[in-house]
Amino acid sequence: MSAAATESASSPAWRLWVGPLIWAAHFLAIYAFTALSCARNVATVGWLGVGSVTLFIVAATLAAAAALLVTIGLAIRDGIRARTSPAPTAFVHWLTAAIGSLVLLAVVWETLPVLVLPVCG
Repeated sequence: MSAAATESASSPAWRLWVGPLIWAAHFLAIYAFTALSCARNVATVGWLGVGSVTLFIVAATLAAAAALLVTIGLAIRDGIRARTSPAPTAFVHWLTAAIGSLVLLAVVWETLPVLVLPVCG
């Protein structure tokens, strides 16, 4: 790979989209899985008293949260390193961490109904 291609692939501006893309994938996965499970009446099948939909949503949430925490951590690390670089670069790192934190809150928020409501009710 050329240096320009490597630089553009790891560009701080590109990282701004990582958080929203993780949220969108999580949102699509949990709602599609829930809809298909309820439509096929397999949502009540359980393991250790917990339904398959609940297990899937918890696993998807943990995976999304882990990916978001890594994204936030890398943005903070790079933001600290970029203190001597031009202001726009440091701002992009800060904005990436802020968006990632907001998206993490959104992922947790869309998981809360699993703890409160019946799955296919």
